[in-house]
Amino acid sequence: MYQQGYGQNQSGQNQQRMNQPPDVVTTKDLAYLKDAMSWELLAMKKAHYFARQSRSDIIRHNLDKAGHMHQQHYQLLLSHLDPNKTYRPH
Repeated sequence: MYQQGYGQNQSGQNQQRMNQPPDVVTTKDLAYLKDAMSWELLAMKKAHYFARQSRSDIIRHNLDKAGHMHQQHYQLLLSHLDPNKTYRPH
């Protein structure tokens, strides 16, 4: 998720990406993390719901993969909030 280098945000401005989370988390950082975790959780739930509604094995499989990806992203964000826990992808 975090890569070293430069990228562009939606407004076209260059941004440097962090290789690891900062030692101090500001209120603004915490608000962003909370939003990002909410988005990941919602995406995970929607993928799970629609996978169960699908009659196609291929669509169900791809939605399950997408849901698992969002679950991993959620766990990664959560691990950044608790430095004592290590994130290990499955």
